[in-house]
Amino acid sequence: MRSWPVPVRCVWRSDVAWAALGGVLGLGFLVSSWSWLAPLPLALLFREITRRTPTDTFKLTWLFGAGFFAAHLLWLPSSLSGFLGPGAVILSTLLIALLASLWGLTAALTRRLLGSATLWGLPLAWTVMDALRAAGPFGFTWGSLGYAWAQTPLVQVADLGGIALVGLLVALSAAALVSGRGLGQTAVLGAVLLAAGYGLTRPAAPDGTQQVLLVQGNIDPRLKAAGRRTEELTHYLTLTAAGLRAAPASLVVWPETAAPQAPTTAPVRRALAAVPVPLLLGAPTQDAGLRNSVYAVQAGQTLGRQDKRRLVPFGEFFPARAALNGVYRAVFAGLGLPPLTGTVPGTTIQPLILGPLRAGVLICYESTFPGVARALVTQGANLLVTASNDAWFGPSTGAEQHFQMGRVRAIETRRWWVRAGNDGISAAVNPQGQVVARFPRGVAGAFTAPFGLAETRTLFIRWGDWVPLLAGIGLALMWGRQRWLTWRLAD
Repeated sequence: MRSWPVPVRCVWRSDVAWAALGGVLGLGFLVSSWSWLAPLPLALLFREITRRTPTDTFKLTWLFGAGFFAAHLLWLPSSLSGFLGPGAVILSTLLIALLASLWGLTAALTRRLLGSATLWGLPLAWTVMDALRAAGPFGFTWGSLGYAWAQTPLVQVADLGGIALVGLLVALSAAALVSGRGLGQTAVLGAVLLAAGYGLTRPAAPDGTQQVLLVQGNIDPRLKAAGRRTEELTHYLTLTAAGLRAAPASLVVWPETAAPQAPTTAPVRRALAAVPVPLLLGAPTQDAGLRNSVYAVQAGQTLGRQDKRRLVPFGEFFPARAALNGVYRAVFAGLGLPPLTGTVPGTTIQPLILGPLRAGVLICYESTFPGVARALVTQGANLLVTASNDAWFGPSTGAEQHFQMGRVRAIETRRWWVRAGNDGISAAVNPQGQVVARFPRGVAGAFTAPFGLAETRTLFIRWGDWVPLLAGIGLALMWGRQRWLTWRLAD
């Protein structure tokens, strides 16, 4: 029987279709209520993977992943262009290609190692992969599957196993949709129904008994980058004074890098003495290099400092800077940029103590990492606080994505979470993940919002990342079983 080659045009159309399907998923992922439908396109991908060779699986999944991340991170080039210029497009393209490659490699390895068991191995492999890409200095959590259900009742199981547990349920649902009727499909359906019931029956979060003043300066970050000015401090002090006149508060929170200098310097210390209530503020610190810090200040006196630990790669730190200094200088010069030095990561993590309040501070990017929030609560934090500057995102979905990811930290830890952003999103979120107060983006102002203190220790706080660990063990057992079956058939 004569075989006919597949026309190139058909292959090209198929490639575009898979990339477009990933793009459709990426567009609404996390920020749209439609993202709860994520198992549907994933189910189509999983079904096709089970029919392909490992090599074809890599290509197919890479196309799907490239489409997903290109849409999901549509804001990235414009966000980076403020300090990387035209190089932002190159870096964004490389990041999208790398993330898509991680998806492709995960799918291809699962296909190669598990063979006929690929379909049920994919949810476990995806869970492990999402956990691994959040680790280390290059950790990046955007696109983790669990956030697809961030705006559904099912996200409440995050207090049991973190966002990883939610992601596992998303991936298992995709596998169940194409598995056909059987024990596996029934088990997944039961697990999803139990998770939904758990989420819908959570007791109402207690009302906040205290008030926090969240201050939003709305200062162009390019002005900050061009040179810090004392006018910034005056601006924040004026907004704070007006906010406290309008309504009393027991805590004031300013955004990331709100002050042009550390409050330990004499001019800033004297200025902050005018703030009559405890204050958490972002400011740069010169300590063995430049650090991005949040200070606890009361009556002008500094009571504690937390330095940012998780830095943005190629934004706040430049990998292998000592070895590649000449390369970086040449690139910066070619882009018309000064010789950027980056910042130094913090080495400790502990709450900032203001009387009975123990603030676990997540500085901007850190709010996307469950492990940082968990570490702070383990150290005794009874309130989560984020100081951020999302003005780099511009009028895109990036800031909303960032906010929604941080909102899950409140659920995982069952802590109140208050957030002050330079141009937003400034808000207060209760331990159920419900937004109880939110200030509009892009305007300067100050507003009071309720908050409370909590000492709850959730299962996620006590056990940590047990879900990726169990997923890894499950993958190992499935691989062992496949090897045993292969040996038996060959015997």
